[in-house]
Amino acid sequence: MNKERTFIAIKPDGVQRGFISEIIGRFEKKGFKLVALKQLIPSRELAENHYGIHKDRPFFNDLVNFISSGPVVAMIWEGDGVI
Repeated sequence: MNKERTFIAIKPDGVQRGFISEIIGRFEKKGFKLVALKQLIPSRELAENHYGIHKDRPFFNDLVNFISSGPVVAMIWEGDGVI
């Protein structure tokens, strides 16, 4: 049986407020497996590509500015029903 995988990002406000371990713990308690984790400050180019589907929306620039304003914890989780 194939396991589902999903991408989860803890955004700059969650990182700053110290929610990293709480969020990871919630996924672990559900029985999901953390298969990749990386902390980074997204470049503007990366943020624009990631949220490109929203390019024509009025909130796009604010979203890109926010997501690239500080550290983000990017994770891949695996498990049945993780999506």
